[in-house]
Amino acid sequence: MLADLAMDGGAGGVGSGAPQLVVPDTVFIDRRIVAPGEPRLVWPNGARLSLEREGGEVIVGFDRPPSEEAIDLFRDAAGEAIGDLRWNDVSLMLRPASGWSMDARIIGTTLQIAFRPIATRPPVDGGEDKRELAHARIEADLAAGYPGRGGREAQAMLAGDPDDRRARRLLAEARMIDGDVVGAGRDYRAIDASDTAARRAMAAAGGTASAGLVAREGGDLRQVEGSIRLDAPVGDGISVQAAARHLASRVDTPFGRRDAAASVIDAGLGVALRDAVRLSLIAAAALDDGVTGGGARITYGPAESQLRVSLTRHMPDYATPAQVLAGGYLSRAALGGVYRFDSGLVGQADLGVNRYGLAGERGATDTVTLAAGLEYLIRRRYPLLGLSYRIEAEYVRRAARDANGQPVVALADRENHSVQAMLGEAVGEVQLTGLAGWTVDRFGGDGPNASLAVAAPIGLFWRIEASGGLTSISRPGFSGQQVFGRAVLTRSLGSP
Repeated sequence: MLADLAMDGGAGGVGSGAPQLVVPDTVFIDRRIVAPGEPRLVWPNGARLSLEREGGEVIVGFDRPPSEEAIDLFRDAAGEAIGDLRWNDVSLMLRPASGWSMDARIIGTTLQIAFRPIATRPPVDGGEDKRELAHARIEADLAAGYPGRGGREAQAMLAGDPDDRRARRLLAEARMIDGDVVGAGRDYRAIDASDTAARRAMAAAGGTASAGLVAREGGDLRQVEGSIRLDAPVGDGISVQAAARHLASRVDTPFGRRDAAASVIDAGLGVALRDAVRLSLIAAAALDDGVTGGGARITYGPAESQLRVSLTRHMPDYATPAQVLAGGYLSRAALGGVYRFDSGLVGQADLGVNRYGLAGERGATDTVTLAAGLEYLIRRRYPLLGLSYRIEAEYVRRAARDANGQPVVALADRENHSVQAMLGEAVGEVQLTGLAGWTVDRFGGDGPNASLAVAAPIGLFWRIEASGGLTSISRPGFSGQQVFGRAVLTRSLGSP
């Protein structure tokens, strides 16, 4: 999703920064605000439109032309109802297909068309109206952030009519929002979708390769991590992941500054057990200090109502100065979930028990972590506006000490309460999201949070994302204020 303003590393690794607002992915599929039932053609903001009707045709004049993507989306939504569609730099002509009538109106920078089949006999049961109403209901669910419910309704329509192209398109959009890129690509391909958003999904469905760089500085620790990652589907509902990471750290100790480096290999297998149940198996090995580990995660339910359970053991971890210098690991059991209360309000919570340790030694420090919050999207149209509250806490339950009485892995209790405002805007296809707010730590260390994220597609295959800022949310190994930055370049490997 967009707004990846923080580097989410959980309890270990290069930890997450400012808490981020979860913006429904429907906002970013394209520039449409979904309207029930009627195809719409959207011009750029600020365009001036005029409308003329001549016989059965509609002629729209304008001072700025619509984008190719907007026209592709309109064609796909209207389907067989379009008889002729032509345009130039200043005008557009639309004629309905034989057997169809249409009514057109201009709303701001949008041409909204109501296509109606010309009945050759009186309708018997209002089936077409019922179908249109069902489509509108699914569109409303997706726009409100309920891809699970919308997807189930689309599947029910397809069970009754497998040739319903609009229901197939809506099912593809629901799967895309819910994170099932492979399923979305398959459904887009089934209807020969040709708009840019669908072609990007089809390209990503064939797998992705990415390269990323993450940096953070705060307290006594500075870290830079570079990584390459490959994700690829290998069968129906099965995907594999592989990654290589290199972490360079600098630690300020009482005896001076010390540098350390670590290389880690990650591997994963994802399996869709059912539409609503996904299993992930992960493994990792640190090449420098011999730490190896693995684990599993189960996710149940769609994005709007989801439960997740995870268990990992002995995963390479470099969250604290001691782990950076001696090699470290983290074992963790966690339970959490997400629930959408309505179209604008989302709640989420995760509870975990953790054991930090050093390479070749028994677990040194046990903690309990809590991450929870409420996120409210005030305005769904650009500019997007939102507010969030989040608590991120960790409480030390046991700490082993060395011969000198010092903690082997030094951690302190932390309880951060953060309130932030979000502002999002789109400039063409470039999406900008900013967060600003304040954090209060019950154990000391209050301060500001501010971050900015940029995400932009490049053609059909490439995407670049970058974010950075300042956070006052304390992390294992990072106390007080920190600065962070992140950049990722992704290339889709499939065929659009």
